[in-house]
Amino acid sequence: MPRFESEREAKEYLVGRIVDQAKREGTPLTEVERKMLYFSESGWTLPDMMQVNAEFERDCDNDEYERKIAGLAQRIEQNDKAEAGPDQAAWGEAVEKLSEGDHYLLVLIDPRLVSVGGTTRPPGDLLRLILTGLACSIGMLILMAVYRHFFPR
Repeated sequence: MPRFESEREAKEYLVGRIVDQAKREGTPLTEVERKMLYFSESGWTLPDMMQVNAEFERDCDNDEYERKIAGLAQRIEQNDKAEAGPDQAAWGEAVEKLSEGDHYLLVLIDPRLVSVGGTTRPPGDLLRLILTGLACSIGMLILMAVYRHFFPR
């Protein structure tokens, strides 16, 4: 039998663990930061989420918040792995259940989705970008030459 019957139960579990971890580390979340863990465009969320989101956008640094939550989640997972207890399985089950919907919390707890020090690009991405720009420029020059050849003034 699944441990989490609904996305809401899974979200409540994950949020509780993150809030507890922040307290243990001496950096408790503000009320707005805690409530933002419940944000969802389409799934269950808090009834006052629109006001919370507006306050968050006005007063908080989104990148800093995402790094903070990703770090807390990463340390929770590391502790669970080291202890190899039931919390590790519960965390995984909660993430799996939450993955059935569209929840901001999933982005926050997956370190691959949060920029750690700004935007990072995969290796070779800059070279591909330069080559693409060069190819487009050469293509435009060829098109201009063909146009001038067939449609002289």
